[in-house]
Amino acid sequence: MTEKDSLPCPGCHTALPPEATGCQICMRPRTRQEIMRGYAKLRDDKARKRRRPFQILAALLLLGGAGWLVKERGSELKAPLSSGAAAVGRWADDMRNPSNYASRKEPEPAPKAEPSEPGGPVAPESALRSQLFPDDYARSAPSEGGPGGAPAGKPAAQKPLKKNAWRVSGTVYDLATLEPVAGAKVVFLRDEKELVEETTDDAGAYAADLSNGGGWTVALQAPNRRRGQILDLDPSYRVRDDDERRAVYDNVSVGDLAPAPVEWSASTVKTRLDLFAVPHHWTRRP
Repeated sequence: MTEKDSLPCPGCHTALPPEATGCQICMRPRTRQEIMRGYAKLRDDKARKRRRPFQILAALLLLGGAGWLVKERGSELKAPLSSGAAAVGRWADDMRNPSNYASRKEPEPAPKAEPSEPGGPVAPESALRSQLFPDDYARSAPSEGGPGGAPAGKPAAQKPLKKNAWRVSGTVYDLATLEPVAGAKVVFLRDEKELVEETTDDAGAYAADLSNGGGWTVALQAPNRRRGQILDLDPSYRVRDDDERRAVYDNVSVGDLAPAPVEWSASTVKTRLDLFAVPHHWTRRP
């Protein structure tokens, strides 16, 4: 086994062959989903290496073409380049000169409209309608705010990220119907000490802030479905046909639904992790 055909163990980073079912050093088992992701990663790495010589050749051709253009058309390009450099220089001089913007006045704020009193005049375009059909006008008048006085139609603000934490967010789908699963409990656990639980909303979405570092696992408890989860692959299950997803459903085991490790990277603070819940009975996608 060569180093380019091996994968690091998520627990101890020991080089493992892609088909290994467990690590002989830290005794950590590998699920079927991890093995499939490993093969997909090796396939993508090999594809990138095959494309690399062509990318280098294309870059060299572009550089050669640019050099030839400068050599053949250098005199024609000199004039517009000189004028552009002069314009940039004038702009920089203007920015360094305080007299160019010290006398500018800030625009005056627009006067606030005074609230109309009950029973007062209405807008001119609807005055005739309000006089002829006062009841209809009162019912059809647009509301200024949603429930509790909040502006209607404004999305809820996203909660700020906690200090020294990274955010794991995604959507929980049903493996059979690909419909979002609402009310599912997503549980993150590390070293049997740190526990973070989040519940999916009506769109099946969740977001959890975890303290920095690896060692986190994720488990799913979806209503009216099997306990456990399947991590999304590349390509995603959402673009696969019913027969392929049915094959996964027929061959899923208890080990595949066990809590799965969550990959952490120090170079990012946000991770996308979509989960798929396995139903008790297969239902074809409508």
